[in-house]
Amino acid sequence: MDTDILRNTTSRRRFLSLLGAGVVAGTAASAGLAAPALAVGAGTSTGSDLAGWTTIVGDGVYAAAGQSPVTDADIAAEHGGTQTRLRANVRNRGVMAHVLSFHRLTDVSMMAMAHRAAYSFRMPFVPSAAGGARNAQTVEGGLFVWDGINTRVDHGTAFQWVLNPWQSNFGAILVWTDAGWKPGGYLKPDTGWHTVSYLVDPANQAVELVIDGVKLPAPYSRTPKSGWGTDVSARLQAEAISIWPGSTATWGPQHEAEFKNWSWTRG
Repeated sequence: MDTDILRNTTSRRRFLSLLGAGVVAGTAASAGLAAPALAVGAGTSTGSDLAGWTTIVGDGVYAAAGQSPVTDADIAAEHGGTQTRLRANVRNRGVMAHVLSFHRLTDVSMMAMAHRAAYSFRMPFVPSAAGGARNAQTVEGGLFVWDGINTRVDHGTAFQWVLNPWQSNFGAILVWTDAGWKPGGYLKPDTGWHTVSYLVDPANQAVELVIDGVKLPAPYSRTPKSGWGTDVSARLQAEAISIWPGSTATWGPQHEAEFKNWSWTRG
């Protein structure tokens, strides 16, 4: 989620401690944005890939002993016209890298609108405990509205697909709450295309999160933030985190996830 996206040191320590306990505490709901925003009101935006979105290093990162911190050189977004491939840990270092792409719209009316968005996502490989050149920690996504004028709270919903094959909850779908992630369902890791759809309606404090037609038990989340701007902006996110490499790793596998056919209607 970018320089304003990065959580403070305490939060990142909590992420890693939960990870070590076998609970992936990813970061789909922590995005604060410093990148330029597009002012817009009601309407519909669409795209076949994520071209035009902003791609940054999120805060779900870790560097093993002796490894330099994760930077933009460790992530990539490759736009193919019909789909975008997000890649994390592209240099195969001993790190856990977090690639985050977002589309942000800024307007004071965003808090008064209902936002409906969707896109398709897939893994081009199946994570495996047998190891190999590619493996994964998570695929994530979310839709949020930041009210920097009144509540200074981030309103919305997000999901996290747990893809570390060594974790007991491999394949779990987690949903974002005010206090962090909670179990929301299961999606068998495969290479097929899946569709996620979101509804975020701040005026009525309502959300919906649906994957492949199954409505998940996602609550309306309100996440307070400090150090964020005084704008009112909404953002649609797509993310991937590469697998935790171990505390002394000098090498780590790459992670890839693909996204296509996004839409976002506001009104």
